[in-house]
Amino acid sequence: MQDSIWFMLILIAIVAIAGAIGGIVNALLTDNGFLRSKWEHTPSGARIWRPGFIGNVIIGAVAAVVSWGLYGPLSTYFVVGTDAAMKANASPENVGLSLASVVGGVLVGVGGARWLSNEVDKSLLRAAAVQAAGKESSTDASQEISMLSPAQAFNVTKRMK
Repeated sequence: MQDSIWFMLILIAIVAIAGAIGGIVNALLTDNGFLRSKWEHTPSGARIWRPGFIGNVIIGAVAAVVSWGLYGPLSTYFVVGTDAAMKANASPENVGLSLASVVGGVLVGVGGARWLSNEVDKSLLRAAAVQAAGKESSTDASQEISMLSPAQAFNVTKRMK
């Protein structure tokens, strides 16, 4: 019993690492890159948290473990229960981690981290729109903003007159 718990924790760690790799991939695909976590401040005093690289990695790892726990081969494995329930589990010799589970962990890690990035981007774009609406119109600024990432657009609108 004790060995099987450690084995399960190793499997969870492998899936979490796969999800963390997905978080790294997402960090590379977004304008966050390998930035540190930080707070953006709007002129109205609101704060927007940008999770940065570490946030992407953590969300990717958690998303992969949750997905694997819900839909993976051990989703029906009893971790607590009566003696009869625990005996109904597959023996530790018959439990493993498939390549599909590991690769799925990477994919879910990218998706989970992407969700977080999209939420932050949405907040940054909303704050940029509010700031731009209160400033003098500028064709140059609007053209520039249309080609920028959400974080860059937010910073441009902070500089507008």
